[in-house]
Amino acid sequence: MYRADLPTKERWIYIHFDEFDCEEPDSFIAFVIAYRDMRLGNVVEVSDGMQYKIDNDDLELMFQWDGCFGITVVVPRSTNLTKAYETLRDLCVHLNQNL
Repeated sequence: MYRADLPTKERWIYIHFDEFDCEEPDSFIAFVIAYRDMRLGNVVEVSDGMQYKIDNDDLELMFQWDGCFGITVVVPRSTNLTKAYETLRDLCVHLNQNL
């Protein structure tokens, strides 16, 4: 099951998945694809370090995978933090209904 933590002071939102495996980012890939589908956009690679954005995302969120922390979503200062959190939380609920 996916779960969104409250945003940190750095404006990061950690997304947890019960079956987290630091070697296999399958839950990360599924999450980014689901967000892409929700935004009707395309995934754009930001760096070689597994960082991605969605090309027409009005929230301008950046998704990154880390072997220690798992799924991390970076929320830019120009984005309403509450709206970003609620959007990600709702996506978690949607994904959990389809597991």
